[in-house]
Amino acid sequence: MRVGSIQRETVVASLVLAGAFGVGAGIAGHMVLGAAVGAGLLIGSLNGFVIQTMLDRGAPMLAAGFIRLALFTLLALLAARLMGASVWPVALGVAGAQMVMVAVGVRQGRRA
Repeated sequence: MRVGSIQRETVVASLVLAGAFGVGAGIAGHMVLGAAVGAGLLIGSLNGFVIQTMLDRGAPMLAAGFIRLALFTLLALLAARLMGASVWPVALGVAGAQMVMVAVGVRQGRRA
């Protein structure tokens, strides 16, 4: 099991989910909601890369956790502001991407 493959699969699965959610919300007439959740999924899918970068640099886990929390909060707030949407759908998308990362990790762990 390679960590890079978990990150890559998380990004791909999040992209697919973002597209599906955007199309579904657009059909239902809630395009901004779909775009906000999709943006959150894309933002959240980058978490694995940020974790790996911080581990490679030897950052203390507590400080790295706070930095990641601040970074993803700022990105979610910025995305919501740029789209004119509430921050909650973006935050739900970020949370969804974390669930995707867990599912990908569990799936790869079961194969190992």
